[in-house]
Amino acid sequence: MFTSRLTIFTLLTFLAGVNAGCATCPETLDADGVATYELVSSYVKSENGFTECSYTDKKGDEVTCEYADNGLLEDGDSKCPGLSRKDDYGC
Repeated sequence: MFTSRLTIFTLLTFLAGVNAGCATCPETLDADGVATYELVSSYVKSENGFTECSYTDKKGDEVTCEYADNGLLEDGDSKCPGLSRKDDYGC
């Protein structure tokens, strides 16, 4: 009985991890209602699971935004939106 409970718990834990989504970076950032920054790169940090998004504008100014896996802004420039879309299919 104990073994079957442990097996079910392990399976549910695995499935929850597989289905965990992550934040996705918007393609552009708006400043004053105009899309001025374009996404250059994005990646998921292995140490904390945060998604880091890097943007540049035509002048070469850079903006970096860091989102938790639930889509909330953890760190970044004031131009970063406070919420990012979440990809429910995993990172």
